[in-house]
Amino acid sequence: MKKILVTLLLLFAVQAGYSSVAPVTEIIDTPTHSILDYSGYEMQFRMFAGGGVLSKLNFGIFKSLNLGVGWEISNIIGVGNVVVAPPTLQLKFNIYEGDIKWPGFSIGYDGQGYFYDETSAEFLQKGKGIYIVVGKELFLPSLNFNAGLNINDFKEARVIGFVNSSVVVIEDALMFMLECDNIGKGDMTRLNSGLKLWITETFNIDFAVRNLTSSDESKFGCERIFRINYQGKF
Repeated sequence: MKKILVTLLLLFAVQAGYSSVAPVTEIIDTPTHSILDYSGYEMQFRMFAGGGVLSKLNFGIFKSLNLGVGWEISNIIGVGNVVVAPPTLQLKFNIYEGDIKWPGFSIGYDGQGYFYDETSAEFLQKGKGIYIVVGKELFLPSLNFNAGLNINDFKEARVIGFVNSSVVVIEDALMFMLECDNIGKGDMTRLNSGLKLWITETFNIDFAVRNLTSSDESKFGCERIFRINYQGKF
């Protein structure tokens, strides 16, 4: 009986330290250093202000490389003309996965912005553009930090930053997310926060609020979004 109890306790301890959910490749607007596994894929559907939907599809085409596309359509629900943005490209290359001592490190490109304006043929909120990001679990199990730099306006070639953090509140069920984006761009800096709820190991939904520190609707302050995420393998 003692042997059985010891075996059960060991199995429980191993399971408690193991997370079977799919990797989190981005928080809300900012990427993490993690990527999809080889032969993996991820579908995202993000519902945002103005009755719009932003769809993303990413693939793990190599062990260290992810390739994807994004497509934003505004005013699908509601009044006004439907605005269809051109598809965008996403690339992420994981240079180092990270270990106990050193953080993981990735570089990438993300052309997906937010709120496409047909007049200027540009996104009112630009995507990441070219970026680098490092990340590591610190202080507590499942408490992750990522920080990065990016250039999204090649006319000015200005370097800006972002940081994000996530912590699992309930293992394989609930995660709290916090990020600060556009650091170094004055009043365009955004503070975002949200919750990720896992329905299954590969299917989860996000509830988030963007630009928490602003109530200016012209700058899309305190925008509430809802996102559906699914990851699988071929």
